[in-house]
Amino acid sequence: MQNKFNEEEEMDIYNEYIYTTEYEEYSKDKSILHTFLSTKPTSLLIRGLPGTGKTTLALELLAASGRPGYYISTRVSLKKIKEYFPWVADLLKDEYVVKNSYNSIDSNNDVPVTDARLGTSKAVVEKVMDFILTHKNAVIILDSWDAIAKETNMDERLKTEKSMVYMADANNSMLIFISEEPEHNTLAYLVDSIITLEMHYKDSFRIRHMKVDKMRGMQIDYSIIPYTLKGSRFIPLLSKDYSYPIKPIQFDAIKNSDEFISTGSKDMDTVLGGGIRKGSIVLIERENGVGKSYITHILASLTLNALKNRLPVLTTPAPYVPLKSILKYVKPFCSREELSLYTVFTKDDSSDDTANICKLTDDASFNVNQTCSIYMRNVTRYKNTILTCDTSLADVNYNINEVINGIRKVKSSDGVLFMVSSRDSPLFDALQNIADVHIRLFTEHGVALCQFVRPYKGIHAIILESEYKGYPYYRLVEVV
Repeated sequence: MQNKFNEEEEMDIYNEYIYTTEYEEYSKDKSILHTFLSTKPTSLLIRGLPGTGKTTLALELLAASGRPGYYISTRVSLKKIKEYFPWVADLLKDEYVVKNSYNSIDSNNDVPVTDARLGTSKAVVEKVMDFILTHKNAVIILDSWDAIAKETNMDERLKTEKSMVYMADANNSMLIFISEEPEHNTLAYLVDSIITLEMHYKDSFRIRHMKVDKMRGMQIDYSIIPYTLKGSRFIPLLSKDYSYPIKPIQFDAIKNSDEFISTGSKDMDTVLGGGIRKGSIVLIERENGVGKSYITHILASLTLNALKNRLPVLTTPAPYVPLKSILKYVKPFCSREELSLYTVFTKDDSSDDTANICKLTDDASFNVNQTCSIYMRNVTRYKNTILTCDTSLADVNYNINEVINGIRKVKSSDGVLFMVSSRDSPLFDALQNIADVHIRLFTEHGVALCQFVRPYKGIHAIILESEYKGYPYYRLVEVV
């Protein structure tokens, strides 16, 4: 498997992020599965084409259930399973080979694994029935049921499926059927729940969806849920759009290096190879449907980190955004001295004595020249100066030559320019051609994703975590 972590430390951080209860409250996708497990269902059908993550989901449910388990595989050995899913190595202990007879199973807490590649359908079913009778409240995974059942005729298959589901129900157990042939499946009307895993490609990168087709006894509020298999785990992706600290604290800054200016996010810095190279132009392309909170978090993290590193930041927000809303994500998280390095260009008539406020006019040319003038004034004192500008909602006829001239000044002074734009903006084409870094923000079923167009670094989900960090904070989870 390609999606493994290389460093144990990173894996620990990742698992802590994904599985601590404080995040589950906001993971409506994941809570569907947890609520489903809490109802003690009898049966679940997980269907999908090869490579969609069916086995991964089944193992996640088995691990999360906390119940006695039994895993029957018709495709791979225990050794291969542990290679593909190292996080279950301590859970899956013993291996039994099913032929025409079967061995007894030890009564310990480990999940026995049966290699059924050489077994008959009758032997496998006997093994399942025996485990259900001897282990109450168990979870049994049949991976895959198609391979087990294909030896029998249709009438015998239907009778066998009904018998197993009945036995599981009578003994408070749960059967998880995995199928790679959904069009030939006979289980749909028998099982309590059906989950279909699908994937499609966007610019050569996979995007995965979990479709909740059926959950007996439960209301399905979110029927299509994006997920990732990062780290060989099945991770439903969060879809929370707003995030503000419960108890604001000072921003925890990342030091800049000689070559790079940090974005304020370790994840973003890692994807970009160390941060934003000095003298770079960054284009954040915002597609329709992307919540403003995601743009706010990216820019606030960059701004706060720069201020904490004693670098001046000049910000031109989207038109008509109140000054109060801009300062909301900056002012509580840094000192008054640091705020003295912060300049906001706005049409808002409000004032604030902690930051530098410059008024914008209806004259686009004047605004561009004023911004460049103040930028160069900061450069003479601090050299590395950050400039952010949101033109995604602007309906202004900019003088392209003036804008390009301003961009050249940023590049030559080792500063960093962050431009937020949309394809409707009159500046977009020019920015796309000149940008050193191009990040596209879009949504898939309510989940915000960012695609790294330049550099070509794939697609990541953006997870907002400000509530618990105490300052504007987000993580990137690679979609694989």
